[in-house]
Amino acid sequence: MQAHIFTEKSNTTADELDQPVKEYYAGLFGQVAGLSDELAELVDSHLHVLSEEYGVASGEERMSVVYAGDQKPVGSEDMAEQARAELHDTAADADVMVILLSTGVFQQTVEEVWDELVNAAKPESIWCLGAAQSSLEGLDFEDLEAKGCTVLTYQRVGVARIGTETREELLEAVKRKATQ
Repeated sequence: MQAHIFTEKSNTTADELDQPVKEYYAGLFGQVAGLSDELAELVDSHLHVLSEEYGVASGEERMSVVYAGDQKPVGSEDMAEQARAELHDTAADADVMVILLSTGVFQQTVEEVWDELVNAAKPESIWCLGAAQSSLEGLDFEDLEAKGCTVLTYQRVGVARIGTETREELLEAVKRKATQ
């Protein structure tokens, strides 16, 4: 089983660049890194980190490689374009899709291609979306649910990327699916 988590970088970082992206970011990013680790105990878990500085990086990539050279920031439009492509590419194969984004990035990425993501979604997959209430209310989950998908949502309040209850529901759903 494949799980894919999409989230944004954190402003809080470690001092050392020579470590995986997942370990470089600190603060509340730790919630997502911990979730990725917990999912990795159950399934093959992949963390995708979005940043206007470098676009989309894998959680396993070393920051020293991500920041190699004198690259210029990619900017929000290129980051969003990369994220939309990666979301679409992973949706068809993912047994678990976790998308935890701020309002602006959610709008630029997920909302822009929602119908395509739903069409590409693997039947009976698990989708967990953490975003502002207004963003979640703008999405139609019926077609996803018609494919037998489990849909969990977390209405993001403040900086918390996922709530404790939603996290536990997600892990339980993944455990059930992994043991089927």
